[in-house]
Amino acid sequence: MQFLQQQFSNEEAYEKTKQDCYEYFGTDIEPLFWYALADTQWELGRLLPEVKSKALEWIEKKGGIEVWESAKSAKRWEATLEKLQKKLQSPMPPEKIMKRPVEFIRNPWNIGDVYAYQFHSKFSEESLIGKYIVFQKINDDLWYDDMVFSRIQVYDGVFDHVPELSEIEALRILPIDDPERFLEGEYDEAFPLTLNAVMDYYKKRDYVKKYFTYIGNQPDPFGYSQQPCNGCLYSWKNLEEEWLCFFYKKWRNYRYEWSHGKWEVLMD
Repeated sequence: MQFLQQQFSNEEAYEKTKQDCYEYFGTDIEPLFWYALADTQWELGRLLPEVKSKALEWIEKKGGIEVWESAKSAKRWEATLEKLQKKLQSPMPPEKIMKRPVEFIRNPWNIGDVYAYQFHSKFSEESLIGKYIVFQKINDDLWYDDMVFSRIQVYDGVFDHVPELSEIEALRILPIDDPERFLEGEYDEAFPLTLNAVMDYYKKRDYVKKYFTYIGNQPDPFGYSQQPCNGCLYSWKNLEEEWLCFFYKKWRNYRYEWSHGKWEVLMD
């Protein structure tokens, strides 16, 4: 279906699908390929004669029945094949129009972009509701399946208004980490102070644009080290509930500094 959505013709989509699934040909899985393809094409009103013929040939041979371990499962499979056979031999529905899917941009910011985020959820302290904290994108991070996510840092300061870039110059970066692990001697060179995070973005509703206001673009003034993304992966979804409010509150009475080759956390 994806090739049809990309506006390939029925024949082109068929050839590309075969190329993608060539490893199944000559195996016990091959009949399943033809069944699935024929069923999909029929539903779309685009069943090609060759695909129909291949599927019906395999149905006659009860292809794929060997993948079922029990006689009961095999019997259900036979019934499924009979149903598919009748379907493929019946008139198809009208050909469906395939629309190109709207591109889902998982990485909406440019490197250097600075945004003010407005606290709004019930998980924020009452004193934070309606106020703003500043995010900056500092890098692109490649995640599995070739997805690119944004690596961000958060400026440790809250504003009653959408601030200008000049107003964040004196702020430190908010650690996305628990200060207590350093005070308890749990510092490990493999897990230094986490000063930035990679933000996952799998569903459009995870990132709520209306709470982010663009305020400018500037180079990262800090250049803090960036840990592998699997060690600092967070979600745009419910960020106040999951981590932002927790770390903002935690660091009110602590400062941090780089000393003797490692990060030290100190009480003010």
